[in-house]
Amino acid sequence: MSIAPSQRAAGPTGYPFVGVFPRARRDPLGFFMECARCYGDVLSMRLGPRQVYLLSHPDHVRHVLQDNARAYAKGPPATRVRGLFGDSLTVVDGNRWRQRRRQVQPAFQPGQHAQFASVVTLATQEMLERWRSLAEGSEPVDAVTEMRRLTQTIIIRACFGDIATAEIEALGHSLDVAVGHVDRRLWSALGWLEIPTLAAGRYRRALRAIDAFVSQKVREARRTTPPPGSLLAALLASPGAGEPVTDADLCDELKAFLVAGQTTTASALAWTWYVLSERSAVRAQLEEECRTLFGGRAPGVEMLPRLDYTRRVIEEVLRLYPPTWLTARTPVEDDTLAGYTIPAGGIVLLSPYVTHRHPAVWEAPEVFDPDRFTPARAAARPTLAYFPFGGGPRHCIGSAFATTEMQLIVASVAQHYRLALARGVSVIPAAGLTLRPSPALPSRLHRLCAG
Repeated sequence: MSIAPSQRAAGPTGYPFVGVFPRARRDPLGFFMECARCYGDVLSMRLGPRQVYLLSHPDHVRHVLQDNARAYAKGPPATRVRGLFGDSLTVVDGNRWRQRRRQVQPAFQPGQHAQFASVVTLATQEMLERWRSLAEGSEPVDAVTEMRRLTQTIIIRACFGDIATAEIEALGHSLDVAVGHVDRRLWSALGWLEIPTLAAGRYRRALRAIDAFVSQKVREARRTTPPPGSLLAALLASPGAGEPVTDADLCDELKAFLVAGQTTTASALAWTWYVLSERSAVRAQLEEECRTLFGGRAPGVEMLPRLDYTRRVIEEVLRLYPPTWLTARTPVEDDTLAGYTIPAGGIVLLSPYVTHRHPAVWEAPEVFDPDRFTPARAAARPTLAYFPFGGGPRHCIGSAFATTEMQLIVASVAQHYRLALARGVSVIPAAGLTLRPSPALPSRLHRLCAG
């Protein structure tokens, strides 16, 4: 005899009109973890004006992102980041998304990796050279700021070729303002309202500056020859499918690359230096592997498959501190999951942060253990028990680039400098647009012999 699905899963009660929003905004990570512990793998709650469903088991994540992905859209939650991402792959749905994915995919084929790696290597070497005088003068650096600056330089050059330093700094400032504004609004009680404040004015000016820069580069590329090896050149050369990619579409995708290509990677790298500063045994083994493989030289992309331990450290960082810590989907039709009805128009929340700590999947989930990612142990886990880059058809299109970038940067830095977190600094995860260390990671640079 079949069991009729329940209309709604259990979950925490909230307040009139706002639901659990006040509790969630105080400590999003702690709140969602507590909910999963108290109510299980499927729970329901009212978050502001909408009914939301938090799913934490890997099988349920796979159902939404992979097995039944066509029944789920990005939906209303994407509107809160549309200013940053435009009508790019990040937010569009349905046939429009499928066509855009086919148009953009060729720009991320393996043939682009060598060019991207050269951009990463050059920018990293420039940073290491700048660090030399700072280390000699015992001047502290903020690892969060340093990684943001580095990844901005990398993604700007990857998109547009050899850009002048002054232009990179100006565009980087506009990106900081725009991303910071959206980040603050995500957990603001008035985040849904367009209120004419000074901060909103700065945000609009930053978006205009980003739009103007990207539009100019697209126009120049159309008129002459796009920078060889750049993502812009690859997008223009893409055979695509159906209608050719328009300038407006190009601009939206490039803006999305600029935002997503630096915020997530910068957060992951900052967390990596935090983890290494707190775990001397892990740091020593990683440094030894990098020193043995490269002998003080800049790592080449062809050697990355041999970075076994370094890769596992990065994967474990992404497990504990996934930059994209929360993602949302909206069912376009009623769906049934684990005996519960998920109604059309509801919002389904999936949190890598929560799922990566699921006690049925991860032993001692709060313990940092790179050996979780040995091939044998990784193969024994359920599909999408680990999804720092999403999963299914909408798996992050730039995930291979991001992985390559992180490995190259960590392998380069670890041969030359050791970042030691300043004494007495308390670091907590801040859950906004990305999961980042807060408020900062003030660190001392200790120069190593390989340099």
